[in-house]
Amino acid sequence: MAPNKVAAGAGASFPRACGREGFGQISEGMPSRAASVFPFAGALAAFVLGQPGCTSRVGMMSGAGGAAGSAVARGTGGAGASGTDAGRADGSRSDIPVDLARPADAASDVPIGPRPPVTAAPGATLVKVNPGARHQTFEGWGTSLCWWANNVGGWAPASRDALVDLLVDPVNGLGYNIFRYNIGGGENPAHEHMGAFREMPGFEPSAGTFTWDADANQRAVLQRIVERGGTGLVLEAFSNSPPYWMTTSGCASGNTDGSNNLRSDSYGAFASYLTEVVKHFRDSFGISFRTLEPLNEPNATWWTANGSQEGCRFDAASQQTLIKAVGAALVAAGVTGTRVSASDENSIDDVANIVRGYDATTAGYLTQINLHSYAGSRRAEVRALATSLGKRLWQSESGPLNVTLADDSAAAIFMAGRIITDLRDLRPEAWLDWQVADPSRNWASFAVNNARQTFTFLKRFYMHAGFSRYIRPGATFVDIDNADMVAAVAADGSLLALVARNGDAAASRTFTFDLTAVPSVGAAVEVHRTSRTENLVALAPIPVASWSFTATLPPGSVTTFVVPAR
Repeated sequence: MAPNKVAAGAGASFPRACGREGFGQISEGMPSRAASVFPFAGALAAFVLGQPGCTSRVGMMSGAGGAAGSAVARGTGGAGASGTDAGRADGSRSDIPVDLARPADAASDVPIGPRPPVTAAPGATLVKVNPGARHQTFEGWGTSLCWWANNVGGWAPASRDALVDLLVDPVNGLGYNIFRYNIGGGENPAHEHMGAFREMPGFEPSAGTFTWDADANQRAVLQRIVERGGTGLVLEAFSNSPPYWMTTSGCASGNTDGSNNLRSDSYGAFASYLTEVVKHFRDSFGISFRTLEPLNEPNATWWTANGSQEGCRFDAASQQTLIKAVGAALVAAGVTGTRVSASDENSIDDVANIVRGYDATTAGYLTQINLHSYAGSRRAEVRALATSLGKRLWQSESGPLNVTLADDSAAAIFMAGRIITDLRDLRPEAWLDWQVADPSRNWASFAVNNARQTFTFLKRFYMHAGFSRYIRPGATFVDIDNADMVAAVAADGSLLALVARNGDAAASRTFTFDLTAVPSVGAAVEVHRTSRTENLVALAPIPVASWSFTATLPPGSVTTFVVPAR
């Protein structure tokens, strides 16, 4: 991150839909006979008809955000594949077993056969969904921990855990499963120039002396995440700067002129420091980091002494030197479960230019390419580069950097656009936010009150949940021919989730969604929307008729459509 970051009722019947037999009569307290025809009929009926006594997996839920995700909407799956096996240059996949690609619904006797062409409703734009064109398999959503965890981690445990638990809760919270822990370098004790909570404690205040009780706040948050996060958790450790005493300037925020700041004789020492921290967390806390990232926006020249946060420049050549040193140190220390990731550049274009030049040894130590989508435009090029190198690709940090936004509602709509563009064009296996809490509301999902140790939800919380509750780890992104939309198939093929953004602040937009390429669909679509006046509200389900449905997106809104797919 850049230094200037500021911070209907009983007895009703379903109509016939999509060439299927109707769901039949649904009576209060009685299961539906349609379950034998359509596996999720009872659940969907309960959702649409609001029947008491029906056991529903798609039922209306309450909680933070006004409407939680449904179990069927969330699908299944763990951390997901790396997206590199059998990959195409554009990041698409040819080997992913997606139920939506089957020739007919195994639970139905109704053959697919020819389908009538779909035309847009009057005043609507036609959008086609093609689940046969499959792209990246998704590992999940996440965030880094610094600096908000250095703050919230100091709260009383119950207050701290109330916020942290919402991060990993996929029903009432954000359902994140990927977290980046910052290994602080540690600043010169004589220096007092970093922003509040931005001075991250280091573990080696002097050569060979380790203080393992350091960084208690961020560590407490991480440990709670591990406790509550479940088996699909993915952790990465990352560094912003070496310890101050390894630097040329004697300052952990950068060199006096913004040049490389790690002393030439300290590459081995810095690699050993990072490795020792990762090893200690594994051995002492039972916390394993899958990847270790020693760089953060290394090609930037804004990392200068006496700055507001830790930072360190590494030019292209020194990046390779450090990656090799860290990779070798991990192997020598027996920390073989942790691999190196790089390079977390601020600009997508810097990744395209610099990582392409890494030699074979450097590339061999890498298992994952990280980037920040603050700047640059060469998303497709980086996707092709990662695929050609056989590396997993993460969008590891983003936010509204250098963007003037009126308020957190405007920030939510802007960031929804950033997420959609990244998912469509970069096609990363994971998408991570920079911070979930920040003094600047436009950068945050939660507004925190340190005096009371409480928090409230900001508009970005609901926007992010509109993606993360319904596109779950293991989902596969598929084609949808609108630049303001994404579509993904759940890992078990049970649903198709569509997220659509209307960035126009003044005009509504209406779309007819063509589902004729989807082998099987249910009778109605689940709908959730966030706008300036709505917080992920559950709207009335939209009937599917003739393999399509039509919806209107209000100005400045993000809408999630969940289509039952079998």
